[in-house]
Amino acid sequence: MKKLTLLCAFVNMLLFGQMIHAQKEYGIFNSLAVGLNVGSTGIGVDVATPITEYVMLRGGISFMPGITINTDVKVEVDDPTGQMGSFPARVDLEGSMKRTQGELIASVYPFPSFPFFISAGAYFGGDKLVTIEGHSEELKNYIAQGEKLGVVIGDYVLPVDKNGNVSGGLKVKAVRPYVGIGFGRIVPKKRLGFSGELGVQVHGTPEVYTNYGNLDDLISELDADDDFTKIIDKLTVYPVLKLRLTGRIF
Repeated sequence: MKKLTLLCAFVNMLLFGQMIHAQKEYGIFNSLAVGLNVGSTGIGVDVATPITEYVMLRGGISFMPGITINTDVKVEVDDPTGQMGSFPARVDLEGSMKRTQGELIASVYPFPSFPFFISAGAYFGGDKLVTIEGHSEELKNYIAQGEKLGVVIGDYVLPVDKNGNVSGGLKVKAVRPYVGIGFGRIVPKKRLGFSGELGVQVHGTPEVYTNYGNLDDLISELDADDDFTKIIDKLTVYPVLKLRLTGRIF
């Protein structure tokens, strides 16, 4: 029994020694870096640490400023009674891409001595890709006559309230897978480092949401060549380009 106890203790000492050796050799959690980045996700900050000499893990948050898109949308309104025919109307829409999102990403260095890496992970939060606000006096007047009106975005219709206002936007998944490639050290060997990264968030086709009423039960048609419809049809992934300045704390 004593021999078995001594053997177990000896094995544990060997394993513990191997763990210490691996930490010193491969840098497992023995370093921490803070990065500032700028790119297509806005302005961000993150922290990173090595898992092995091949894998670095980072988490962070980014803020997209209120960049706006303006477009003049033509709306064709049909009278359900057929007495007044169709009404051509226009509404000025403004879309904003302001949002905040988090990220958790692992970067793999196939050749540790060469600073090329492949990244995979996910972005989360910031599911409102574009917010849309608009107003039309013409639509306000039609609504006063008892019309049900809305603005068509893709396959959906944004309702117009009694004051002629439109409010809603484009919504994507709350958790979005990410893949990318880059060059540079996520955790620099020296005190400061620089890296660049190019990738995509996969969020599928954006969905339309509204802050007024219901997306269905409306009577309205829109020419399908407006800016927001083009966004819905083509933007199934969100491109990510980042430039990152990193400082190693320890």
